[in-house]
Amino acid sequence: MKTLTPVGINKQLLRLRDSLAYATFLEGGVKKKVSIFKADVEGNKIKIYVYLDDSVIGEVEDISLVDKDGDIIAIAARTFTKPRTKGIYSVFAYTFVEVEDPDAPITTGGES
Repeated sequence: MKTLTPVGINKQLLRLRDSLAYATFLEGGVKKKVSIFKADVEGNKIKIYVYLDDSVIGEVEDISLVDKDGDIIAIAARTFTKPRTKGIYSVFAYTFVEVEDPDAPITTGGES
């Protein structure tokens, strides 16, 4: 049985957004840190934007989102070559969908 309301789903995504601290990536094998550019929550969807400006050049890999506890909560495990001539956005996009668990026990109220 699904139990989350649209408001409940939206609040979970707002909590995710508010837990973000920064992003990291490897530039030529060296770990770099950047601010989250923006994070938009709309209904049951969130998009988190990481912007790599024109100071970042060459091989870029493993863009990661880090929360306020210092934990990596998402990673885009890919490698690409970024030219100096322009900035680039990496977007982490998620849709929050409640899925019913067919193995969840069905319980009834206890005795009074």
